[in-house]
Amino acid sequence: MPKYQLPPLNALRMFEAVARHSSFSMAADELCVTHSAVSHQIKQLEAWVGKKLLIRHAHGAALTVDGQALFSSCVQLFSGLDQCLEQIRQQPTQHELVLATPTSFMAHWLIPKLENFEAQYPEICIKLMSSNDLKLFEKNQIDALILSHSQLDKLPEHIQNITLFQDRIGPVCTPQRARKLHHISDIFQHTLLHTQSNQQAWQLWATQHKLDISQAKQQRYFEHLNLMIEAAASDLGIAIAPQSLVEKELLSGRLIAPFGFVECGLLFSLCYLKKSIKNEHIQSLQHWLITQNSSACSASL
Repeated sequence: MPKYQLPPLNALRMFEAVARHSSFSMAADELCVTHSAVSHQIKQLEAWVGKKLLIRHAHGAALTVDGQALFSSCVQLFSGLDQCLEQIRQQPTQHELVLATPTSFMAHWLIPKLENFEAQYPEICIKLMSSNDLKLFEKNQIDALILSHSQLDKLPEHIQNITLFQDRIGPVCTPQRARKLHHISDIFQHTLLHTQSNQQAWQLWATQHKLDISQAKQQRYFEHLNLMIEAAASDLGIAIAPQSLVEKELLSGRLIAPFGFVECGLLFSLCYLKKSIKNEHIQSLQHWLITQNSSACSASL
């Protein structure tokens, strides 16, 4: 950073006032200081510059040629500072909200919609963290957490749990592979793609349709949902995926859901500490999340 060779800013401030009013007395009144204080600061400024800046006369003070040059620069300086500070004052103060979510939910649902949240709530800055660990609340590392869990799961008493939507799952595959599926049981003649994080997804779906997953010809497992989705899009088999997390692929036509989606007893919930229930920023996030899902449901009808 450059080190500016400047005189004391207070001296420049008093010089600007004297030059603007052409009067030491009026400058002193404006700045709520004594006449002698102003005179002292001007003498210090002239000593620092090494030039005479003001000439006193019976009716006040007049600028020298050097004084006029400095006054013009002071006007620009203080005017620019005034405008900059006013803009800063008018800008809403941003409040940082740390939100943790599972990686797959963040990548496939939240991030594509985040611009909409920022447009509606510019005063809130969302800081994302990839995690589904409730213990982060105890460490004061997060403000809120989006969690995918069973309806039967019991959450800690100090955690407020707001259901956002039911997790609907279904098989997804490329359009060309879907053309080979004439009956729902034909799925088992293809490789079934799983994620390590939800290994029971295919079993839950099969149970809903009274099918036996042991009939599956071959099965492959992937560590992350986005890897499984890419594998399905590359026609390596048929994936089982939450409807909410494959919206983009379905809309683009990369994947289709040949037999639709069914509810599987899993929920996406917003969790936060009960002591934060009146936090207006968390309430704004909660309202937005619920609204986003309602809009998505309406669009899919």
